[in-house]
This record gives sequence, C-alpha cells and structure tokens, in this order.
Amino acid sequence: MIQTRYGTYNGDSWEEHCQLLLKTKYGTDGYQEMTAHTSGDLGIEGYTRTGIVFQCYCPDEEYDAKKLYEAQRDKVTKDLGKLKRSKKQLMDFFGSVKIKKWIFLTPIILNKDIVSHCQTKAQEYKGMKDMQDILDPEFDVLVHDEGYYAEEILLVKRILERKVEMDIVSPDKREIIDWKNCESESIEILNRKIGYLFENIQDQQTKDNKTNRYVDLMVRNYLKGQKVLSRMQDTYGLLYEKQVRIKSSIAEHLEDEVLITDLPPKQLLDQTLSKYKDALKSEKFHEIFEFSIYEDLCKEAISEWLINCPLDFGG
Repeated sequence: MIQTRYGTYNGDSWEEHCQLLLKTKYGTDGYQEMTAHTSGDLGIEGYTRTGIVFQCYCPDEEYDAKKLYEAQRDKVTKDLGKLKRSKKQLMDFFGSVKIKKWIFLTPIILNKDIVSHCQTKAQEYKGMKDMQDILDPEFDVLVHDEGYYAEEILLVKRILERKVEMDIVSPDKREIIDWKNCESESIEILNRKIGYLFENIQDQQTKDNKTNRYVDLMVRNYLKGQKVLSRMQDTYGLLYEKQVRIKSSIAEHLEDEVLITDLPPKQLLDQTLSKYKDALKSEKFHEIFEFSIYEDLCKEAISEWLINCPLDFGG
C-alpha cells in the first residue's frame, strides 16, 4: 500500500481510482476505458478520442525514492513496448486518431529522473518508422501524479460520499513552547484577551491557570490549523481560496462588531465561532471535509483572530 495526501492505494485500488478520475476529467473528450480482461493487456488503461492514452501504475508496497523510480522506469519501458506490439489491435480502436500523448499515471513521484526517462522514450518512439501510422508527429510521453487531478479527486469523493481526510498531527508541547518563545508579543495579546474570558473568577491562581491553559489551547489550534490550511492550499486550491474569502469577510465585519457590541466576551466568542461555522456550511465545507478537519478550520480562525486582533474584548 502507498499512502499519499489524497488516499491509500495498492495496484488494484489505484487503477479503479484512476478510471473514475479519467472518466470525470476526460468524459467530454470521449474517454474510453480499456479493460484488460476483455481486450487483453494492450499497454493502456484507456484513451480519448482526442489522441491521449493512459497507463496506470502503483506498487503494492512503499518504496524508497530509488526503488520507486526504477519500478516506474521499468513499467514505462515495458508498457510502451506493449504499445508497439499491440499496434494493429489498437488501431482498430483508435480508427484515424493518432496518439498525441501517452500519460503514465502514478500516485507519487519521488525522483525527477522519471520525467527525463519519459522524454527519452518519447524521442525514441517518434523516431520509429513502423510507429508513424499510430503516433502523432508531436507524440509525447508524460508522467502525472495524483496532484494533476486534484479537482477530480474532490469531485469523485463527493460523488462516492467520501469526505476528504487529512492526516495532520497536532503540535506537541515542544512546538507550542517554541512558538510562544518566538512570538512573545502575540502571547501578551492572547493573555490580555483571554483574561477577559475568566474575569469573573475571584481566585487569582485559578484565573492564571485557566488563562495559561487556554492560551496553550489557542496556540495549538492555530498551529494545527495552519498545517491544515497549508495542505488545503497545496491540494485543494479552489476550496482554499474560498475559505480565505469567507474568513477575510468575517474578519472585516468583526472589527466593527467589536467596537459596538454589548455582548460579554464568552458570548461574543461563541457568536463569532457560530457565524464562521455557518459560513463554511453555506459553502458545503462540512459535506466535503471530514468532521475533524472542518473543526480544525473553525478553531484556527478563532485562534488567528485572537492572535492578530480582529477579535478583541474589553473595549
């Protein structure tokens, strides 16, 4: 099994996953699946009527960068050889369409040399006279990892009612301490603001203990939330941008509300969190992301607003 940002795969599950992605992305280009058990192994998993063919590969276990490259390289070489041997059969499927791109789909790329190998093979096959009746003059061999299909992955998950998961580890005590040491001004701001939440506590030691624990909680929420946002920006860019717009809009209005509100600190905090959750729900974030990720996004916003001033108490 190979674990990536988007899922966990073996050879069979990766092929099934690829078929869903390709049908979603290239359906309007006349994508056709090529099942090996009906047509034999012709070296491709599917093709489009626009001249793009696809082959999928995923090892059944985790490899280091060198071994993964060697396995991917050998697979590319082997399956391009099948393309040559199966030329006559493939032409029955393609008709007059010539192959413009042969795309190798693999979950993850750890060594850029696979890109170089694909380019070398592209030049080799373009120079074969006996392949000119099936290959376009601009024939190319490309390698794609799952990142090329981020939007399709999200859509397929929604179709299959699978919420997006992210394996994000919460910061440990050392990370929290290190951040606090580097951001002393932010900690002063947090201490002051959070102190208002516990202003009715008469015992000073109890008040200080609760304030300190809540500060650590906000720092933890902020650091973990930043990791979630970074992952979202890398893998689900459109959703990340939508989240940024929602968060920025609420922050702008929050500055006004803080100046005129009569609400006590805890009630203002709860109201702000509720408003942000409702905004994310209106854009279906709770339907897209699993509960823990959705909660991490909400907690990150509150902690960020407390640290960077839009959310304040005490007039």
